[in-house]
Amino acid sequence: MVSPPNLEPTGPSNPMIIRRSCAHTRPRQASPRWTALVIATVLLPAGAVVAQDTPPASDLTEELAAATFDVVWSRIAETHFDPELGGLDWDGVRDELRPQAVSANSMPELRRVLRSMLDRLGESHFAILDGVAADALDSGGDPEAVGDADPGVTLRLVEGRVLVSRLRPDSPALQAGVGEGWEVVRVGELPVSELTLEIQEALAAREDRDRLLPLYVPAAVEARLRGPSGTDVEVEFRDGARQQHLFDLSRDEPGGTRVTFGNLGTIRVEVTSEAIPLSTGSPDAGLIRLSSWFPVIVPAIAEAVDTHRQASGLIFDLRGNPGGVGGLVMGIAGHLFDESVHLGELTTRESTLRFAVNPQRVGPDGSRVTPFAGPVAILVDGLSVSTSEIFAGGLQALGRARIFGEPTPGQALPALIVSLPNGDRLMHAIADFAAPDGTRLEGRGVLPDHSAPLTREALLEGRDPALQAALAWIEGTARSDHPGTRTDP
Repeated sequence: MVSPPNLEPTGPSNPMIIRRSCAHTRPRQASPRWTALVIATVLLPAGAVVAQDTPPASDLTEELAAATFDVVWSRIAETHFDPELGGLDWDGVRDELRPQAVSANSMPELRRVLRSMLDRLGESHFAILDGVAADALDSGGDPEAVGDADPGVTLRLVEGRVLVSRLRPDSPALQAGVGEGWEVVRVGELPVSELTLEIQEALAAREDRDRLLPLYVPAAVEARLRGPSGTDVEVEFRDGARQQHLFDLSRDEPGGTRVTFGNLGTIRVEVTSEAIPLSTGSPDAGLIRLSSWFPVIVPAIAEAVDTHRQASGLIFDLRGNPGGVGGLVMGIAGHLFDESVHLGELTTRESTLRFAVNPQRVGPDGSRVTPFAGPVAILVDGLSVSTSEIFAGGLQALGRARIFGEPTPGQALPALIVSLPNGDRLMHAIADFAAPDGTRLEGRGVLPDHSAPLTREALLEGRDPALQAALAWIEGTARSDHPGTRTDP
């Protein structure tokens, strides 16, 4: 097992974006992808992500199908954290499905067999990823439409409808007059209702389908909005008065820093920070939002915490954050504890690793600091996955943070991604995770201390119920004299 990397800030250099303002605006939320299961993976350190130099195969042979099936079956048999696989007869699964894989006439047919095998496990972070589609970022199912530009809308499944929850500043959608709370009716020739029904049918047999729909449905619609920068996409909306609006929206580049990480390819990562005034006249609350968990966030978070060290409280907005490198939670949490603790335990077949947290006592400029000691709130929703669940669940179990928003999906298994002989990729969990109090997050998720679900009414009125609830809590509990200060004279 690869040891966790050194997560201490490496210096003042910071390629991330940190915004500071006194405006009380709705924070930008992350755009999930139809490949959310990939990005949502709680990866071990980069060295643990195995890559094989196997090009995608254009023609499927019996030998190739057999080799691909055998790699998938063997990886699960050899690396699953539970040697008994929960009582599943894994040999019997092989005997049943291997002949079907060998007789598959196409790559899609082979993938269906492999996915059927993984479905028998009944756990998250087991998936077969089409190599071509993954490389194309699943852009509406068209491998030629490579690109991650979009019209600037973030979507959420709210009250059974796919709604605009956020408009990127200066985006084509905002300039065209699209409003928050508007329903997305159609993208191109595809009615959103048909796509939603397809996903509902695909998840019908799963006990956790109600938790997964808010994750998959908006991700699938957003995937069809993306494409090469400068191209257009036709989108039909329905506003709050049920009036229809049809736009040809251009796509432009979203913000953030491009990061290439193992088999995940290129991902955009962004950290933003702003100060929000409190009505009580106390020091502002610091709002820190991170789009995902990759090493480039470390100096950005250190700078953001340092900026808000005198704040009445900190709010970490993890809504829409699909996860990333699990080990990063240790370094980030170190800004919030003045003593050594652990955020939970990661258990593999061979060993148990504690997510140990050590206090961060050096600021970005090298000065001595005391970790932030004021109230900490964390905002989560149905798209806060994996590493986000570990961070929120760990701090909640330790009593260090209060959670606001909606339950998370409960997909918190650390996993790896490997290439397969046919050019596809296998994502497979290799460890289980439990919070410091022993709570297993897989299948349960993180339950908010204060439920504040997003509603269409709130979106149409420009309100953010979870953020408002967190601010009210900080106003009621914050102390202006907390010791989160510099120790330098």
